[in-house]
Amino acid sequence: MGSRRFLVLVLPLLLAGCTTFAGGRATPATVVPTTPGVPRPGTGVGPYRSGDCLELPADDGEITKVGCDRPHEYEVMTSASFTPDVPATYPPDVKRLARPACRTALPAYLGSPDADASTLETFALWPKERDWSAGARWYACLVTARGGDNKPVKQPGALAGVLARGLGRFQECRAGEPLKESPVHVVPCTGTHRSEALPGVRVLGPATDPPVDLNGPEVPKAIADCERKAIAYLGGRRPGTTSTVILPIPQDWPTGETTAVCWVISEQPVPGPLGRG
Repeated sequence: MGSRRFLVLVLPLLLAGCTTFAGGRATPATVVPTTPGVPRPGTGVGPYRSGDCLELPADDGEITKVGCDRPHEYEVMTSASFTPDVPATYPPDVKRLARPACRTALPAYLGSPDADASTLETFALWPKERDWSAGARWYACLVTARGGDNKPVKQPGALAGVLARGLGRFQECRAGEPLKESPVHVVPCTGTHRSEALPGVRVLGPATDPPVDLNGPEVPKAIADCERKAIAYLGGRRPGTTSTVILPIPQDWPTGETTAVCWVISEQPVPGPLGRG
């Protein structure tokens, strides 16, 4: 599923105390769209179109289209062509050429800018080498839900608009602390866990702008914003609980990693949700 690099800042004297964190890595996340709207089902470029549900083989076998009512791992949000000047070398530089578009498509397709706080993630699919050599230049942006083994989860039903009424069962919760646990252990928020990603993902700017200065004014604003959200989420200050804001590193900014995500963390494992949603 890949990895994503972050800086992490703990809020001083937050809900009951403070901790120090180092930089680290976490799993991919998403960014709010720069353009609204969801592609109509069946629109796009290449063999896979918006709304298609897919099963991908573990090896290099053929991808199978299935009915979305059938359990499946992946759903196509949008598909498009690489720019005409894409190098002919294989594989294409998907991180630079397709990932920004896929990250833009994700929250629009899911119906919420809070996709970064969910277990729903995006990545790109592109032609096999034989098709690339024959001139195929499409890519498809897929969405999938990450499970506790950090692998895609099979589930029935389409994901288009699934976050429009809140994170629900797709809210990301971790058995440990973000960036500290390795490997990442995503768990249901209804089960025992220590960390919860909060709704209200903060957009630091568009990917086409220069990266946010991590010594600039946006960082204190993100910290203060996270503290307010954490207190509201928990219904007040709660002993034994801190919150952390996670920021993307500047190198990943052009790929669409441009959001600050707030987390609440319990010192001790809890058997159910910490907050009120």
